[in-house]
Amino acid sequence: MRKCVLLLFVLSLLPLFSSCGQDAHVASSEAPELFRAVPSDALGAGYFSRLDHALDRMTDSTCILRTIDYGRLSRAKAVVALCDVSSIVPLVAIEAGKASPDTSAVAASVMALADSAKVQCLYTTLGEHNVLLLSPSETVITIAGRHLASGSSILDAPDFDLVAQALPGGDVTVYRNRGAHKLFSNRVDAGIRAAVIPFLRDASEWMIVSDGSLVTIQPGAEKYFSSFCSSLEAAPSRFSEVLPEGAGFYIDIPISGTAEYRDAYELWLDARVALESYNARLSKVGKACGKDPRIWEKDLDVREVAVANYPYGTVNFLRVKNKESNKGVAVNPWTGYVRALYGDAFNPADSCVMRSGNWIISGSRKALDSLIFNQAAVRDWPAKAKAMAGTPAERLVWNKDNIINLWHSNR
Repeated sequence: MRKCVLLLFVLSLLPLFSSCGQDAHVASSEAPELFRAVPSDALGAGYFSRLDHALDRMTDSTCILRTIDYGRLSRAKAVVALCDVSSIVPLVAIEAGKASPDTSAVAASVMALADSAKVQCLYTTLGEHNVLLLSPSETVITIAGRHLASGSSILDAPDFDLVAQALPGGDVTVYRNRGAHKLFSNRVDAGIRAAVIPFLRDASEWMIVSDGSLVTIQPGAEKYFSSFCSSLEAAPSRFSEVLPEGAGFYIDIPISGTAEYRDAYELWLDARVALESYNARLSKVGKACGKDPRIWEKDLDVREVAVANYPYGTVNFLRVKNKESNKGVAVNPWTGYVRALYGDAFNPADSCVMRSGNWIISGSRKALDSLIFNQAAVRDWPAKAKAMAGTPAERLVWNKDNIINLWHSNR
C-alpha cells in the first residue's frame, strides 16, 4: 500500500518531477469541484482531467488501484489524495457523471471489480454529479464519506483559498509542507530525510506543481524559506564540479555576496522569531573553536553552500574565493560552523575536512576518505540559480525570475 504513495510523492520534494517541463497554464479562479471529495486534513491531492492520467503516474505496478478495469470511467475527471491514517493511504475520487441508469451501471461494474480486489468503495453525490470513491482502506472511505456528509473538505483547510486562487488549469498536484515528516517516514534514507524535512517544512505552507513548474503558497510570507529565496539574487553555481559519485539528495545555494546573503538570511530568521537562538548557536560554536563564525564566513568570502548525501555519508560543501591544493583529509578546526551559519539541513557529522580547489568539504572521515567526484558532465546544470534541490536525475531550480522549475533527466 505504501508504494502507491509514489503516485504523487516519489521523493516528496521530487514526486512531482514526473511533470513535464512545459509552460504553466494560466491560473484559474476556482478549485476543481472534485477537491470537495478530499478530506480537510489530507497531506496532498492531485487533480487529473482523466483518471487514466492519474493511473499512469502510479509507477509501482503492484498498486492495487491500478489493477481495476475502470472502463469508461478511465476518461473521467479524478482526484487522488494522500490521507494520514497511521500510514499514508491513497483515496481516489472519480467524477461518475450525472444520475442515470447508464452511469450507475458503469459505476456498479467498477465497484464489483474493486470489491474482488479488496478495495473499499463509496458511490455518492457531489454537487450536480455522482462521485465514486475508492481506497485500499475502509477507514479512509469512512472519513471521506463523513467529510462529504458534513460538507467539509480540503477547500476549508487553512489558507487553501490562496491555493485555489493560484491553481492553474489542467492536471495539478497540491501538497502541504508541514506533512513532510509523515510523507518521508520509513521510506527514504535517514540521511536524506534529515536534510530534506526541515527544508521542505520551512519552504512554504502549500506547494502547487503543474507542467514542470512549482508555485509556493505562504501566508505571512516573511517567515517562509520561499520568501527568503525570493529576496536573493541569482548567482553562479559550480556545485556540479564536486557532486559526489552516487549522490542521492542534495541542496545547493549559490551566494551572490556574503553580506547580502547574511542580511537576507537573518531577516528571515527574525521573521520566524529564531534570530536570538541563532545568535546563541553562533556564539557557542565560536567560543568552542576560537573564531566568530560570521567573521570566518566573511574572511573566506563564501560563494556557494551545499550538502549532499551519498552511499558513504552526508557531506557539506563551501565554495570560497581562494583556491587551495588538496592536502588530504584532516581534522576540522571549525566543527559545526556550516550548520550553525546556514541551518539544520547542513548537518552531517563534520569532524574532518578537505580542500579541492575553491571547495572546503567537511564530513566524517569515512565520508571524505570515500569521496569521489562525479566524472560525467552533469546535464543541463543551470549557470545561475537562487537555490536548488534534487538528485542527479531530478532537480528543482529556483531561477532568477523567481520561477521554480522542475527538471527531469528523461525530459
